[in-house]
Formats: sequence, structure tokens, C-alpha cells
Amino acid sequence: MITAPPPALIDIGANLTHESFAHDLAEVQRRAHQAGVERMIVTGTSVASTRAALDLHRGDPHRLFATAGLHPHHASDLSTGALSELRELAAQPGVVAIGECGLDYYRNFSPREAQLAAFRALLELAVQIRKPVFLHQRDAHADFMAILREFRGSLVDAVAHCFTGQAGELDDCLQLQLAIGITG
Repeated sequence: MITAPPPALIDIGANLTHESFAHDLAEVQRRAHQAGVERMIVTGTSVASTRAALDLHRGDPHRLFATAGLHPHHASDLSTGALSELRELAAQPGVVAIGECGLDYYRNFSPREAQLAAFRALLELAVQIRKPVFLHQRDAHADFMAILREFRGSLVDAVAHCFTGQAGELDDCLQLQLAIGITG
């Protein structure tokens, strides 16, 4: 009997820069590869984690790629300098998307006004540099969709990662032709 190899997988939201992976990152990558994950896109959730994601890419440029972003939890950190640095990082060849970006009203670690401003700024950046967006949304569907509707026609592409919404919210995302990421 001939056994087919496992399908080649790409993990589009690997948070490998998180401190919980510091002690066994190489082992995590090895196990992922053994399980058929051939490539990983390491999520940038802040300027610092974007830098770290890009460093991981440089260490394994054929398997690891990066996003340049600011998670809504860190939206209060957006400044002219931070946005400028994200723009520079996003221009690097190993960066394949803008994000993580979006809205998170579940925890509200950053005020809603800061989240809305950061989300818009990162969508504008994605439009300007012509890269897709890696989106986050939790308990903020109406505002999230309203802003996306403004930008969708100018965005290269978009994925709503880790989708946990209801059927109507899924329909809204699909109407905007968002790819849907489902958490494991």
C-alpha cells in the first residue's frame, strides 16, 4: 500500500515570538514540520514582535515569514514613530502581510478610540504598500465591518483569522471576500 505524504500546510498565524516559546522554539518548529506544516507566518503584534518575527524569517527564510502589525491590545502604542517603523519593517522582503490589526472590544486593553485609529492607520498602510491584511476581531463586529467596507476595495487581500463569530457575521465577512481562519 502506498501512503501519501501529509498535505503541505501553512500556519498563517504562528505567534512564535511569544515568550512561552522562548525555551523550546526549535522543538516547536521541528514538531510543526513533522506534522506537515511546511511554512509559518509569524505574527507581528507590536513593533518589537514584528522585529522579532522578521529576525526569525532571516534565520529560516524558506520556511518562516512575518507580518508587520499592531494587535488591538497594543493600539495605544501607535505613534508617528511606531507607524513609521512598521512601514519600514513591512517593506522587508520577508514580511508578507500587515497585521495583526483590527478591533478587540472583549478585553479593551486599549481604549476603543485608539483601536479604531490604529486599525484605520494599518489598513491605510496595507493599501499604500500593497500587502494583504491579517485581521483580528472580537466583540467588535459592527465597527470592524464598517471600517473594512471603507477599505476593502483598495486592499490586496484579507484574512479574518481565528474566526469565532456567528453565522451572520461569517456571511458579512464572506460578502467582503475575506478569507476565514479557523482556530485549532
